[in-house]
Amino acid sequence: MPEPIAVPLGDGLAGCVQPGSGNKVLWIHGYTLDSSSWNEMWRRLPGWHHIGLDLPGHGRSAPIGPGDDLRRLGRQVATLCREQEIRHVVALSFGTVTAIQLLIEEPEYLSSIVLGAPTLAGGPSDRDVGITYGRLHELYTQRGPGPHMAATWMSCIAWKGIEALPSLRAQLASVVESHQWSEFEEWRILRLLQPPQLEDDLRSIRTPMLILIGDMDLPAFHACAAILERVVPRCERVTLADTHHLCMLESPAASAAAIERHLRAHDRPSFPAHSAEPVLS
Repeated sequence: MPEPIAVPLGDGLAGCVQPGSGNKVLWIHGYTLDSSSWNEMWRRLPGWHHIGLDLPGHGRSAPIGPGDDLRRLGRQVATLCREQEIRHVVALSFGTVTAIQLLIEEPEYLSSIVLGAPTLAGGPSDRDVGITYGRLHELYTQRGPGPHMAATWMSCIAWKGIEALPSLRAQLASVVESHQWSEFEEWRILRLLQPPQLEDDLRSIRTPMLILIGDMDLPAFHACAAILERVVPRCERVTLADTHHLCMLESPAASAAAIERHLRAHDRPSFPAHSAEPVLS
């Protein structure tokens, strides 16, 4: 497969593209990662044209700005999908909040969506993860960005399971260590978690949804998955055996198989991928 290409995506957003012959799939990463974290998944799904989005404050995208919030970000991503004729979205953990907001803004536009370890703005949350966020904010305020931030974050329970995969852990650690942590300036990260995503908003979603979740994921994420499964009209859940929170990264083979089935079941052949993409300078 060709190597991913760094690209600007417009309106302060950036990411990378791995060209393919099939229709376009937009991928939204987890917290402190970036679009490079999807390389293994893309290798396992060669029949698609993959576009990885770096969330604000991550990768090559601009920092979270004073006018940013979750609703604005959802509209930005919706505009990107329409301009690029993207009909499929895959997201993981923190990235699922943005993907769900995209669905709230555009409840019928997408052909399919896949949410790994889903979370909801204003929904159930894990106490230990929240404590780690508080510690990160304290460290940033007292000492600024640096390796102490990455070490603290990667000791969080949300990373459980990755330690059994040394090569993957090293790859992800290199991404986390390059993270700028600017989202803790004035708690900017909270802007991407507001406003709350309410059940009445979720009921409007008509896009076929696949939820992937590890059987050993944290209870809060199982609770979010249960809400989506109960409220979203076209929702299927697949539980991955012997898998923790970062399910798609920890269990790429099982995840890729489930994603492939979902994409194929809901693909629309009338929306071909464009092979040419701009490259970041």
